[in-house]
Amino acid sequence: MARSHFRNWLVLLAFLSPLGASAPLQGAETIEFPEDELAVESVLPVFDHPVSVKNKSVLISKRWEIGPTFGMAMLEPFFNPMNYGGMVSYHLNEESAINVLGLVYAQGISANAQGLNPIPKKTQVTNANLQNAPAPQYLLLGNYQYTPFYGKISITKDYVMNLSAFGFVGGGFFAVGDSVNPALNFGVGEKLYFSPNWSFRVDFRVVAYQGPDILSVDLSQSTTVQSASKFGQKLQFPSLLSASLVYLFPGM
Repeated sequence: MARSHFRNWLVLLAFLSPLGASAPLQGAETIEFPEDELAVESVLPVFDHPVSVKNKSVLISKRWEIGPTFGMAMLEPFFNPMNYGGMVSYHLNEESAINVLGLVYAQGISANAQGLNPIPKKTQVTNANLQNAPAPQYLLLGNYQYTPFYGKISITKDYVMNLSAFGFVGGGFFAVGDSVNPALNFGVGEKLYFSPNWSFRVDFRVVAYQGPDILSVDLSQSTTVQSASKFGQKLQFPSLLSASLVYLFPGM
């Protein structure tokens, strides 16, 4: 029994003794790496009041911006969905701006509407003739724009882009055929800055207006474009996706 306790003490002393620890190998080769091949990322401590973005590089307060705009009417079943125009904004401060957008619609009917000449599954040859219905002509909107978010994004390791996200609401006019209809709209968007003066802007908006219902009139016997006054009125909610190349003028 005593011999067993003695052996246990020897094992414990050997474990605790510096002689029992693993000694570094004599003559071991030291490997060194070039500093430019080592990772440069570092971990920062967490503060009670962190600052998301320091040194804001794109200041927009009291500045004008302008740019061409190209858009598409989403879920448009009968007419050419493409449109083009321009936008201009004046930034009251870093968060608030007034924005004006004007778009002209490309003319013509869609492939779906062309497929209704003649109407399928009819016992007699009948054309829908939707090319004679009042089509979207132009859209003019003025909006209040609010930008609650500004940030930066790293596209590559050495290139950082500034970005901002915003929302807007406003009203204007939507011309359909020979009628001009009051319209409201709201939406969201984002801008990516290539430089302190150039950016790429994307907008998604929903427009609400009371306008002609092109399916309320039989156009099978029509030979010319009909006046919008001949059609019933309907509350409509088209959605638009647009993109702009924007130039931000230097501050005064």
